[in-house]
Amino acid sequence: MTHSDGILQCLTLAKQGGGYVHPNPWVGCVIVAEGRILAEGYHKKAGQAHAEVEALRAVAPEDHGLLPSATLYVNLEPCSHQGKTPPCAEAIIESGIRTVVVGTLDPNPLVAGQGIQKMRDAGIDVTLGIEEAACAWVNRRFFHSMRTGMPYIILKWAQSPDGFIDGLRTIEHPGPHRISNPESQVLVHQWRSEEAGVLVGWGTYMADDSQLTVREVQGAQPQRILWSSRGPWDVEDGWKLWAAKKNPFPWKAFERFARESGLRSILVEGGGATLQALINQGLWNEIRILHGSQWIEEGVEAPKLPEDLKALDKASLPGDWEHLPDHIGDNRIDLYVAQPTFL
Repeated sequence: MTHSDGILQCLTLAKQGGGYVHPNPWVGCVIVAEGRILAEGYHKKAGQAHAEVEALRAVAPEDHGLLPSATLYVNLEPCSHQGKTPPCAEAIIESGIRTVVVGTLDPNPLVAGQGIQKMRDAGIDVTLGIEEAACAWVNRRFFHSMRTGMPYIILKWAQSPDGFIDGLRTIEHPGPHRISNPESQVLVHQWRSEEAGVLVGWGTYMADDSQLTVREVQGAQPQRILWSSRGPWDVEDGWKLWAAKKNPFPWKAFERFARESGLRSILVEGGGATLQALINQGLWNEIRILHGSQWIEEGVEAPKLPEDLKALDKASLPGDWEHLPDHIGDNRIDLYVAQPTFL
């Protein structure tokens, strides 16, 4: 197994943790010796064992003697501090493993190179910076949050070929008008399960009786958030209210709420006014647009993107794209990324 193959396998494992690991990063680990994989592990849930410890625990008793000659691969620097779990760098040292390959440094100030140094001081041969861009992309939420203090904000909407996100609502058709196909709706539930929070504006909350839960796939439930620039409202149990009560600068209040939330990421699902304001204020990091095939002809117009913004060629970015394909059924998916602070 090449170093690149080892780290990419770690990333495949890491993504299985999804939203369950919030506020921690996505981490996978592979232990290899004599040309075969001895064990694998990934961080399954915040507060539980980290990926390195999961992998070390998975080594069969008859293979323990191979650990001094084994190579441990991990996509993110092993932690060096006592948190809810013991330091992973210490566990690796105690295992007897003498060769470690790390994808990228951890931006957390409590780690930030200290895990690497601790292992090297113990005589372990550490290689750093393998598939670094792919590692940073997978953990872009964590990296961005650590470096800026803000959640990684993803805007998402579905729009018709003629540029509408909803049709006119009438007594005969109270709405909302369905634009995306059933496969896309399942994908959106997968997206929800990967983020720490999911948010809608007051108008969408009232008009659509939004649930914003993960139902079509098995996954973590994000924190549901109602944003209101019109002041406080009563919300259902399980929702968090961000209300800019008579605030002349409501989007400054939004930013303050976001910073204080402790959330690593937020998926914003509407409505049009909230999405457009976040675009105009520059309060976004990623935009995902599902292009449906059903024409609407009149209704609520889709948000307007900055004139110079172009959809990314997904092949130009690191990592894999099973959760962000170019198409799903007859729906096209466009991706836009701004302020790549995760790199």
